[in-house]
Amino acid sequence: MENSQKILSALLARTDVGARGEEAPPSSKEVTSRCFQQLSESYDEEYGGFSESPKFPTPVNLNFLFSYWALHRSTTEGARALQMALHTLKMMAYGGVHDHIAQGFHRYSTDQRWHVPHFEKMLYDQGQLAAAYAKAFQISGDEFFADIVADILLYVSRDLSDGSGGFYSAEDADSYPTVQSTEKQEGAFCVWTAEEIRWNLPDPIEGIPEEKTMADVFMHHYGVKEDGNVNPMKDPHNELKGKNVLIVQYSLELTAARFGLQLEQLKTLLAKGKEKLSKARGLRPRPHLDTKMLASWNGLMISGFAQSGAILGKREYTDRAVRAASFLRHHMFSTATGKLIRSCYRGQGSVVEKSSIHGFLEDYVFVIQALFDLYEASLDPNWLEWAVQLQHKQDELFWDPKGFAYFSTEAGDPSLLLRMKDDQDGAEPCPNSIAVTNLLRAASYTGHKEWVKKAGQILAAFSERLLKIPVVLPEMARSAAAFHQTLKQVVICGDPAGEDTRELLHCYYSTYTPNRVLILADGDTKGFLYSHLGFLSSLEKKDGKATAYLCENFACSLPVTSSQELRRLLLP
Repeated sequence: MENSQKILSALLARTDVGARGEEAPPSSKEVTSRCFQQLSESYDEEYGGFSESPKFPTPVNLNFLFSYWALHRSTTEGARALQMALHTLKMMAYGGVHDHIAQGFHRYSTDQRWHVPHFEKMLYDQGQLAAAYAKAFQISGDEFFADIVADILLYVSRDLSDGSGGFYSAEDADSYPTVQSTEKQEGAFCVWTAEEIRWNLPDPIEGIPEEKTMADVFMHHYGVKEDGNVNPMKDPHNELKGKNVLIVQYSLELTAARFGLQLEQLKTLLAKGKEKLSKARGLRPRPHLDTKMLASWNGLMISGFAQSGAILGKREYTDRAVRAASFLRHHMFSTATGKLIRSCYRGQGSVVEKSSIHGFLEDYVFVIQALFDLYEASLDPNWLEWAVQLQHKQDELFWDPKGFAYFSTEAGDPSLLLRMKDDQDGAEPCPNSIAVTNLLRAASYTGHKEWVKKAGQILAAFSERLLKIPVVLPEMARSAAAFHQTLKQVVICGDPAGEDTRELLHCYYSTYTPNRVLILADGDTKGFLYSHLGFLSSLEKKDGKATAYLCENFACSLPVTSSQELRRLLLP
């Protein structure tokens, strides 16, 4: 009994994350500078990413770098931050970790080049990467990134979507190579022999000097070799011997020049090749589909659809996010208790079966974040209202009034010895990292200053880790900058259906600036926003036109009516 108590005390000491008294949050300049420095030191200059192998996508790192660039645009450090993020996203998209035939991204790469993946596909990766690629397009204007967003969201809509509106969790890595097979193999659904590609793409190419087939061009561009292109060191079980994982080996320009093709001709040829291989792959046994639906991962995917819809101007993406949020409200939320449900499942006859498990902290923070993102994309204040309701419930269930920050689980569960606070942003962000930004956004929409105080207390609770090794908490480092700079409220007064309002909204959506929230003041004085933010009643259209204001701590700038003027206000 004594030893048991000693072990428990030691575990409690090791897991104790909290502030002592009224500690101040750490300096955002010190935290963000050190985080950038640590990411820069681990950055792979050739292939992007932040380790040699295995390599995970880690969108939290990319989001931090985008934010760091935006706040240091005129410096060499800022330029390097942007280059690191964009190069990493491009190399991932070229690599085998990206499914070039059936879209979406695999879980991680086993090698430095993003070539040979662990073939599992996770919902949380698709949601975060869709948002990251959308931001890359927003910043760079490069259509390449917009195409990858469309690629990811096509995969999720087709393969990870339930008819009721929710999103499934994952597809397995292994599957049966053929219908007759008795043992599953890693990547069997995704890899190709050279012979298979020649069989499926035999068409000769007209009008070029050499006699070449579609297979010749496709194999050259995607690095296919006769004896397979997988390094045996990355295939310990010999499952990929003689097989090829597609990876973009050359630029479109180089491949076009090699075969004497016009650029558009090559693009059409590769697209047709992918379509034929997709049909061929559809005849193989599919990997197991995990039809569990988690509130947390659905929240991340809703954010991916909502942000992509706003940035790319694609209403269908926003509508898909609305469907998923409606699914959460109908199937994964108890109106009686005000609590989220952790998970549900696709049952017999496609009926949704609920679990009895209540949501964890991560379910609340990712769903609240999704609802804020969905409000900005859809401009429906009902999503804001639900987000604020859930934020109050999160405070009630998880807040630590002694050490501050949120516990991962509710109190009173007899099966748990310890109530922990995650302290690392990994494949998914640490819930407390997202909670800081959620609290600041909630305060901006309601004027509830207690939430700003809570955000500061979370940063203080994680102060030691943020100051020493912020690279393990890049999302929290990013939120520290938001806390110290305060969020800007971008208020647009106007009819959401009006062309002048849409022009200002387009400017907001197409301009990347961190640490801001969007408020549409549509004149509905009985609505949620007007009832919480009294200063909105004093803002009005200028000369009958839709008008934008930039507000900080509820004090507003002079009104502007053109997108050019608004962009100048938004950019630091």
